[in-house]
Amino acid sequence: MLVHLSKDSIVNALQRVSRAVSPTSPIPILTGIKIEARENEMMLTASNLSLTIQCTVSRNQSFSVIRAGGIVVPARYFSEGIRKLNTDLVTLEIKEHLMLTVMSGHSRIRLCGMDPENFPVAVHHDHRPFNKLRINNALLKSTIKQVAAAASTSEVRPVLTAVSVDCNNDSLRFIATDGIRLASKTIPTENNENNSSTKILIPAKILNEVSKLLNNDDETIEIEIAGKQIRFTSKELQIESALMEGTYPSIANVIPRSYSSEIIVDTAQLLHAVECVTVLAGEKTIKLVASGDALELLSRTAEIGDVQDAVPLIQMSGDDFSIALNGKYFFEMLRYMDSERVKIRFTGKDGPVVIIPEETESAALFLITPVRTQN
Repeated sequence: MLVHLSKDSIVNALQRVSRAVSPTSPIPILTGIKIEARENEMMLTASNLSLTIQCTVSRNQSFSVIRAGGIVVPARYFSEGIRKLNTDLVTLEIKEHLMLTVMSGHSRIRLCGMDPENFPVAVHHDHRPFNKLRINNALLKSTIKQVAAAASTSEVRPVLTAVSVDCNNDSLRFIATDGIRLASKTIPTENNENNSSTKILIPAKILNEVSKLLNNDDETIEIEIAGKQIRFTSKELQIESALMEGTYPSIANVIPRSYSSEIIVDTAQLLHAVECVTVLAGEKTIKLVASGDALELLSRTAEIGDVQDAVPLIQMSGDDFSIALNGKYFFEMLRYMDSERVKIRFTGKDGPVVIIPEETESAALFLITPVRTQN
């Protein structure tokens, strides 16, 4: 193998695939990154068996493959060595069996490698029926940020650490809950090549990795679902993950059918106010009081003090209300709200608070269970 490329291009690829490296894996080859050079491209791949990330460096002005080949090198030392090079042009060459030489300017690094034939291959390539569809990158990223935050981080109920995705003819519905909060959003898909409906469970941590790796632009990403695997493919990136098994709880009876009060407020103003009052509350309770023409927010910590803020109401229907919520969870729901205004519906002192982006009412819905207080 003999490849010439820019330092920036390989550093960018390493930043992406390193997210799937398993530094403490008992399987030595999984602590490495597979490098495979072909005629017009070079692919870097890392895997921890449940997650595989592959990034492609394609031909450009500073990239050329003189001789094809492949090797698996220790991820940590390869990444750190590349980052510390002083010049922009990097040469990767295998002169000896399973020995990679990295050259840049006056610097030379030699790394002992492993046989790429022993690197685990994706198990996605089978002949079972699969769903194949395309989604806008920016839309998928924003949806993951809004929904995945509501998934549980506790392994007490493993199924709740996943995001439930209902794949229909022309849409995907994402649902996540940890028993205290719930997030649901439906987004349209493009070029669905399978008319059948499918329900799958994707680990929330995997979706969060997908969100971080995708460019926030108008390009589209292709999603393939086959058996117990899901694959996300964009222009230079491929992410493959195992799906979670289990039955996700039904949310049909969780969503309130009626409410006694509804307010509409500016999302940015509300987010700022929640951030202000949670300074003292931390992850504890904040109180919301809607009356007159304002929504008041306050928190009190006995040993520190109290803080309050207020947001003007754009509109209110129904009776005044007062409710206590987990400040951190409420902030996380509002943080990625893609709407200038938000509706908050009060369903009773023991019922969940319903939060709906005003501009996308039919597509997105968020619930948070109130905190019981003595007052």
